[in-house]
Formats: sequence, structure tokens, C-alpha cells
Amino acid sequence: MTDASPSPIVRIERYIIAEILSPAAQAQYASGDVSHAELRRYAPEIAALSRAYTEHAVGKALAGPIKGSLAAEAYALYYTPINAAKIIHLLPQLSLPRENLRLLDFGSGPGTAALAFLAGMECSLDVHCVETSAAMRLTAQKLLGSWRGASSVARLSATASLRDTGEGQFDVIVAANSLAELGEKQAELILSELTARLAPEGVLMLLEPGQQAHTRRLMRIRDSLAQSLTPIYPCTTAGPCPMLASSESDWCHTSLTWQQPPLSRQLDALLGFNKHRIKFSAFIFQRGAVLREGVRIVVAPEKTPRGIAVTVCGPIGEYGPVLIRKGERSQGTKALERAAVFDRLLLTGDGEYLKAQP
Repeated sequence: MTDASPSPIVRIERYIIAEILSPAAQAQYASGDVSHAELRRYAPEIAALSRAYTEHAVGKALAGPIKGSLAAEAYALYYTPINAAKIIHLLPQLSLPRENLRLLDFGSGPGTAALAFLAGMECSLDVHCVETSAAMRLTAQKLLGSWRGASSVARLSATASLRDTGEGQFDVIVAANSLAELGEKQAELILSELTARLAPEGVLMLLEPGQQAHTRRLMRIRDSLAQSLTPIYPCTTAGPCPMLASSESDWCHTSLTWQQPPLSRQLDALLGFNKHRIKFSAFIFQRGAVLREGVRIVVAPEKTPRGIAVTVCGPIGEYGPVLIRKGERSQGTKALERAAVFDRLLLTGDGEYLKAQP
């Protein structure tokens, strides 16, 4: 591999390989595929984890599938780049008060959120990982404790309980693929504790698997949190979720096309998986933020016999399709016609759509 400026995800994958696999595997990765002899022992662990996550029923507690160090390393090798890609995709949505950040990663696994921040932006992190699996905590300490680059870890702790993180508040709290593993009552208690630990201008990021039942549950959680925190992504309304109120089946999710890194592609081929697209749901809140204006695109433009249909969500028109009839296309509709899922568009007084950033 000769890339002088690797993507954040390749940096993460390369780093995990260096920390977990042998020097021979590192050399193989630098020039091509890692040998199956290096990867074979991890394949059954990854397959078992995949079954545990996909078969897990929404709203039910998931017994810890990480039984030891081999499973934790398997998770880090396969799932960490995938989950870090989701967070890196969302980083442009954040407006953080400073570069020295206190980060709480609830259900941290091997330190996924911290690795995403370290690779995806320049910052100094005071990292607190909360993870029930002892093997995962050890892997997180190993990965985060050795990180070197433009970003750095100023302080690191890894605990089994949120109560062991001290009394301070956090600039960023991430709960990724963790609420899905909790029962309803436990999830309510955890969210209450997380919200209480959020600093002024602090950001709360919630991510869940890209499955309808998990996402609909997260949408209900979003309605509860929006009563005390400002939703900044993808929502442009602080009221009840228009999609949830309008439909009993629709779900607010995205499918991310990414530059899948080499080992991830190789593990997919070995396991018969396919992660060239990543489906997930996410909501971001910020304490004391100003609600963003406009509408979000939730279904990309589609050509129909009547014109171009685009499904939007937000206070302008609430939730539903906008139809651009064939005779109505103009300069003012171009942004709407070319929009991608979760683009934020503003509607001017002249009826013209403008793309907003982010």
C-alpha cells in the first residue's frame, strides 16, 4: 500500500492491524492481502457476533457476546472500522466549543468513537470508555493508549459502569449500538444519566443498527430527548417526529457508501458478508443549540410519470413527498432535484430551494 495520505478509516484499520496482528500480517497488509492463516481464527468469532447482533430482539437486553480476548480482537478488526465510518460521516454536523474535549463513549467496545474522533479531526481527548466487557475494556486501553498522530489522548479511563466516571460533565457523549442492547427501563435510566452529564453546549450522539425496529425505537427516544435538548441532526423540528407521527412503518435511516478498506473487504470475502454499504440510524442533540432551519431529504429524488418526487421531513410541509411536475422544473428546483439523503435544504420566499451547510 503506497497511499501517502490514507483516509481516516484506512488509518484506523492499519493501526488496529499493527496493534493486534503479527508483524508479518502488517507487512502483508502493506503490499496486499493478509494471509488466511492470520485471519482464520477470527472468522468464527466474527460470524458468531454477527448472528448475536442480527437476531437480537428490539427492547430486549442482549447478553454480552464478547466472551474473551479473541472475540474482542475479532470485533476490533471487523466492526470497528465499520462503526467508526458512521461517526466520521457525522463529524461535519458537529459544532464543538473547543479542541480539548471530554469524550464519554457509552458502550465503547474497543474505543470506536474515540478512534473515529482521533482519525477524523484534530483534537485532544480526555476519553472515558464505559464498557461492560472486561476483554473489550482491555482492548480499548491497548488501542487508545498507543495512538499517535495529529490528535492525541490526554487522559484515558475504561470502566464497567457510568457511575465510575466521576462527577464531571462531558463535551461529547456517544452511545453507538448500545441502547439496542438494553431493555426499555434500563435504556430510560441510562439516557437520563447521560443527559445529566452533558456539559453546556455539549453534544449527544446516538447511533443504532440500520434495522426498522431498532430505528423506530430510536425515533421514539428522539421525541423524549427533544424536550430538553436541541436536535441538530437530522431534525429541523424540535416537536414530535413528523415521520413517526405520520407512518406506522417508515424509519429514519441512511445507507452510507464508503471506501471500504482492504482488510474489511477481505474479511467480507472470507465470511460471505457484504459491507460495501453501511445502513444505520443516528440522531444528534446539543445542549443550548439553535434549531437548524429547513427540511431534510429522507428519500432521494425519484423520477415518476408525474415528475420528480422527493420525500422531505421538517417543519416546512412536515413529512411527505414534494412533487416537481415536469412543467415546473426551474433553477429554483435544481437543489431539490439533485439532493442526497439527509441534505438540508432551505426554501426561500421566492419558492427556491437552496442547499445549506452542513
